[in-house]
Amino acid sequence: MHFNKVNWYEIIELSYLEDLKILFDETQRMWRSNLNEIGEEIERLDESDRDEYVDHHYDTIVQMRETLPRITNNSILTNIYSFFEANLIDFYNEVKRKLVSDISAKHLTDKLHFINESCTTAVITENEIIQLDFIRELRNRIMHSKGLIENNFAELAKRIEECPKITTSDRKELIISNDFISDTFELVEDVLRNLNSNIKNL
Repeated sequence: MHFNKVNWYEIIELSYLEDLKILFDETQRMWRSNLNEIGEEIERLDESDRDEYVDHHYDTIVQMRETLPRITNNSILTNIYSFFEANLIDFYNEVKRKLVSDISAKHLTDKLHFINESCTTAVITENEIIQLDFIRELRNRIMHSKGLIENNFAELAKRIEECPKITTSDRKELIISNDFISDTFELVEDVLRNLNSNIKNL
């Protein structure tokens, strides 16, 4: 009888992403639920009382609709990328060890290109490398300027403008959509799976 070999990387390492997805979904669901409750309360009021209610709860509504989801998505993106980066460094070091290589690649894209060149077939596509580097830049702005896109980041601002799933506020703060977060989960999971399956066979 043939037994499939247990994929411990899937079970142990990638389980962190699954936990993060649950946290993301539950948190976003909570903001939507709270907003729906406020909307239902407004609907039950007489028209003459609605403006007063909205004025009284305006700060709470803005928090639930804009501020808290933005902070949550910034935090989730940072967590996803940090998890990816830690795993990438492990894979990169494993490739160097197996090939007895003294190459020192410091940048994300250099590490990914080195791994591609070390495997018999490309593990990561060029589009995936570009997208991961974009995520890295977004993560850096979140970490170093709380998601503010300063004037000296014109190239990043242009990339954001070209991305339909990310915008900036009037104050140039990052607004990352739920769809972009979902896409990032999928991208990172796919890339890490491919890295794991290819590098262990080197």
